[in-house]
Amino acid sequence: MRSEDMINSSDLRHPAMRTLSTLGKPALLFLSVFALGGCDGILSVEAPGLVDAGDLDNPQNASFLVSGTISDFDCALGAYIVNQGLLGNELQDASVTAGRFSLDQRTITDSSPYGLGACSANPPGIYRPLSTARWSADNALARLDGWSDNEVANRTRLIGQAAAYSGYSHLLLGEGFCTVVIEEEGPEVQPAQAFEAAVARFGRAIESARIAGDAPTETMALLGRARTHLNLGNGTQAAADARAALGVNPQFQTVATASSASARRWNRVGDEFFGGRITVPPPFRDLTVGGQADSRVNVINTNTLGHDSQTPVWLVTKYGSSRAATLRDAALPIATWREAHLIIAEVEGGQEAVNRINLLRGHHGLPTYAGGTTAEIAQQVRTERARELFLEGHHLNDLRRFDLPQIPAAGSDYRQGGIYGTARCFPLPEVERNSNPNVS
Repeated sequence: MRSEDMINSSDLRHPAMRTLSTLGKPALLFLSVFALGGCDGILSVEAPGLVDAGDLDNPQNASFLVSGTISDFDCALGAYIVNQGLLGNELQDASVTAGRFSLDQRTITDSSPYGLGACSANPPGIYRPLSTARWSADNALARLDGWSDNEVANRTRLIGQAAAYSGYSHLLLGEGFCTVVIEEEGPEVQPAQAFEAAVARFGRAIESARIAGDAPTETMALLGRARTHLNLGNGTQAAADARAALGVNPQFQTVATASSASARRWNRVGDEFFGGRITVPPPFRDLTVGGQADSRVNVINTNTLGHDSQTPVWLVTKYGSSRAATLRDAALPIATWREAHLIIAEVEGGQEAVNRINLLRGHHGLPTYAGGTTAEIAQQVRTERARELFLEGHHLNDLRRFDLPQIPAAGSDYRQGGIYGTARCFPLPEVERNSNPNVS
């Protein structure tokens, strides 16, 4: 369900959406129905439909509410990966769109486009899409709580799925933003409070998924809770959840599916490369491991110029091997077994970290890591994370967690004029401050 098409319905009043209220209340709500990865066959068709607004209170439409939540998150995730990549050194802008330059330059303010823009905009927004996904998931949970098992088929499974996507929406808000609002007309809070809310949602998702026998949702939520505990400094819990996820399925993966069928469903990273609006910067080109090319960050020169007609487009082949429209169809990882091993490696360090690094390197056919001092192993884990999870939405948060150097350095010349700034997170956007009476 496209919750942005519901913004004036009686029960949708998210503060980040109030500036859109002039659209008026639609009589019918467009419902995007897709076969979605990670939801274990919740839908099996790929066609649009219409649902009358009054039918949202009908328990027979519960699965549509949850599939809409997943669709909202999938779109938001792609936009988030692009934005955090530009702010966090993984990407370089190659466009002529002035609204994007402050993001690439790390000089964003609370009025920059990331606040109000949709996930399919240029530049893609992230606060509105993530807030929509968070609201959509929590709204689905509230409705499911009000219905009974007799009214809703697979209700427990749906609760688990909605809770898991709520958890990830809270998680990304906490990782990406300096401060955030996580409830309707709620106060401005620190990332830690968003993480605490995510832990609670993931806990409910795990419990419901286990009851329902929904292993994909269970592993997704366990990995999400592990990642969240890591952000909170709860290393023991993080490693335990990562091990539990691997215990359910040693090679689990949940993805955000994508399709060329509509702009909202595009792999946003792929579309940005296809449009020539981004390129991979020099620090992530020609990476090697023991003299061997690092296949995890396989970056090729497309021998084409970007949208600005001057920046060469270097493409990471993770989402496609050529600058073509098919880049829009590749799935985006949400939760993977690879990340689980890296979480354990980071928490436990020492020989356990060396073993986990080599397990992953072996998966990619790369030379083994011999180990080193405690500090050297910890640094190597950070390097492995940067490469293994490249353009999957992690690096900006790692820059913050580990206080990594920004490249290019702050104060160096920016190609569009001025100098690079120091921003490492997205400020709470102006649209929230102007519309929320509880935020100053």
